[in-house]
Amino acid sequence: MIRFTLVHDIHCSAERFWELYLDSDFTRALIQEGLGFDDCDIQSVVREADVVRRVMVVRPKIDVPQAVAKILGPRLSYREEGVYRGDTGTWEWTTRLGVMADKIRMGGSQRVEPAAADRCRRVADLWVDAKIFGLGGLVEKAAEKNMRKGWAESARWMNAWIDRAEGSARAEASGAEAPQAEAPQTEAPQTEPSLA
Repeated sequence: MIRFTLVHDIHCSAERFWELYLDSDFTRALIQEGLGFDDCDIQSVVREADVVRRVMVVRPKIDVPQAVAKILGPRLSYREEGVYRGDTGTWEWTTRLGVMADKIRMGGSQRVEPAAADRCRRVADLWVDAKIFGLGGLVEKAAEKNMRKGWAESARWMNAWIDRAEGSARAEASGAEAPQAEAPQTEAPQTEPSLA
């Protein structure tokens, strides 16, 4: 099993981060436009008091060694089941691959900490566990590489999206023309951040 922590600064308050992260349209845009994944099917979002449960099926683009690609196949998908708890300000999730779900498990927890004014720091503790004789370590390392890349790319895309939205809101409030920023040009990351 591999465990690792990723930290990224996000250009909004912690409250705004969770509003965006738990919004289905934003999540879909992040995954498909920001990360370049093939599909993001948000199957359910259930809100109860300060708890939000979300289930989605995603088809990512991945970069893995040939031996791992043979195991996973050409059309990998995964199901993410996550829970946000407002009382602790954490998102916890598990990911089940569409293949070898009994042998490869992934998941983690995410929280945000205040940074500067209108800024927060996203802290994600992730794990990957692959129980495949002779290939488990290779699968875990490939997953970690893809997760690191995807989470970094998600932070860049979120920040660009937030900066554009804030610029448009400021311009609208002042009556000026909104800045025309292009969508961030990104390489498609290889796995989801789980929103990450």
